Amino acid sequence: MCSRYHMDGELLRELEKGWIDPETEKEENADFLSFLSASHDVCPSMKAPVLIHEPCEAPGKFHLREYRWGFPGVEGKGLVINARCETALEKKMFAESVEKRRCLIPASGFYEWSERKDKYFFTPKRAAGTEGGLLMMAGFYRKWEGEERFVILTTRANASVSRIHPRMPLILGRADAEKWLEEGCEISAQLEKEPEELEREQLGQLSLFG
Repeated sequence: MCSRYHMDGELLRELEKGWIDPETEKEENADFLSFLSASHDVCPSMKAPVLIHEPCEAPGKFHLREYRWGFPGVEGKGLVINARCETALEKKMFAESVEKRRCLIPASGFYEWSERKDKYFFTPKRAAGTEGGLLMMAGFYRKWEGEERFVILTTRANASVSRIHPRMPLILGRADAEKWLEEGCEISAQLEKEPEELEREQLGQLSLFG
């Protein structure tokens, strides 16, 4: 599962590399952009940036929106923050949103905890001497009581993560991420993608809330 991820101060700069139009976003989301320029963790129930594509617009034109992480659970109990790629299209709670309201959740990295509660941080692989990087996690959203909320899709862990945890976010490379937002996306094919290899850093033996 994915229960916490990180955004560093370089995230906005990374998104400006062809993902968003800086001038348009400054006009539409002036207050929100400062959130993207800060370094902090994102936890369930928090508001966070997502990328969407408006159906009426040309492919490749994306917009930032501020949605809340998690769907209320059955009868309002608990919070559903992840959905399994293998079953998302079969679940009544998720199916329509996956088909009609897909989004990307930008991150600098995400955390996972081993069975021993050792905390690890996963980030994009990058060339020696370079900094930053961007992970695009696949997700979907829907409106709940007047507020847009999103869920992150998870898949079977690849070699980078499997020694720590059996699941990981569905991370899409640039081309697949753009397809994920398009109206005519081959959803099943995207849900079967294996995420790219990642860097792994152990941060210490901490509790899930440490």
